[in-house]
Amino acid sequence: MLFQSSLFRLLTLHFTLYQLASALAGGFVGAYLLKLGFSLPAALTAYAGLLLLRLVLRFAALSVVRNFGFKCALGAGVILAALQFLPLLHAEQPFWLVTWILIVAMAESLYWPVYHATTAVTGSDANRGRELGLRTAIAAAIGIVGPLTGGFLMVTFGPVVCFTIGGMLALLSALPFLYMPEIPAGPIPGMRESLRAIDRLGLAAFASDGWMASGLALTWPMVLFVALGSHFEAFGMANAAAGVAGAVAGVVCGRAIDRGERERYLLLVCFALVVGFLLRAGASWSPLAAALANASGAAIMGLYAPVLMSVIYDRAKQSGAAYRFHFTAEAGWDVGAAFGCMAAAAVAALSALPSLAVLPGMLGVAGVYLCARQPARSAALPQSAAVAS
Repeated sequence: MLFQSSLFRLLTLHFTLYQLASALAGGFVGAYLLKLGFSLPAALTAYAGLLLLRLVLRFAALSVVRNFGFKCALGAGVILAALQFLPLLHAEQPFWLVTWILIVAMAESLYWPVYHATTAVTGSDANRGRELGLRTAIAAAIGIVGPLTGGFLMVTFGPVVCFTIGGMLALLSALPFLYMPEIPAGPIPGMRESLRAIDRLGLAAFASDGWMASGLALTWPMVLFVALGSHFEAFGMANAAAGVAGAVAGVVCGRAIDRGERERYLLLVCFALVVGFLLRAGASWSPLAAALANASGAAIMGLYAPVLMSVIYDRAKQSGAAYRFHFTAEAGWDVGAAFGCMAAAAVAALSALPSLAVLPGMLGVAGVYLCARQPARSAALPQSAAVAS
């Protein structure tokens, strides 16, 4: 328990610094692509290509994890993520756009399965909701400071300074790894085993979440940027205001999950997600309407993340092979998000109202509801996977 507590604190410190880099610089990537002259359909198509490439590169990432271990894979993912901003500055040129896509795909294929597996095994079963609520609140609080700072830097000093600071913060977030013991995320599967040992519920949950994220996390920020007159400072202020709502909601929901109220919050969250999609779809006519939709959406996500991820992390931990679980499940996220981006790009290309591009993502809410209803105690591996481990 002491070991898990120490590892949890170090991972939370890393998470805080990495989220700050993401909020300060990473949150402006989509807006920056639009500033470079990309249309909304073109930017979404680029994201879809990135996600599909990430899906393919997962197998190369698996080899890295098998040869160098979980900590090295986390560190390599963070370093690559920090380097993404160099080619991004020249992404209007095809060569640099492809380079940016390749670096991000490599970074995320290494980073996210190990990060989620580590979170699953270091958390406490009794306090899972509270811990996830705390991280959601930290992310939301950083979502206040990061966008304000990033918007100020983009307007005052330009993207070179903003992205450089973001990259340096990402590199700093790797320092806690130096003090971590080896991560007990279970056996590292071979390629054939990883394809056999698929947790269907985890795969479906991540695919639904990815499809929904294509609307909320990828399409909507670019729609919001356009609705706010393509001003970086206004974009940062709108996201900072949203961070306040998300911080409060994350803490409240996390504590409720630990009291056994997950089912009630699941219904509330899914209903609120549908309402949030509809608000966003009609928000591009007014900057104020877009900012209000953004703030309400952040509060909803503060509720949503603990509800879904508490189920996922419980299943991953109980499987006895957390990395294997997340390696296969997150492939579903890539597929769901990639096809969601393609659907959003098609709507954006055919519609005169950019905000309608968020609507395809709403289809993911039904999948999330069905997956999150499954009890965590059903998390046993399929027989073939249990034998393989």
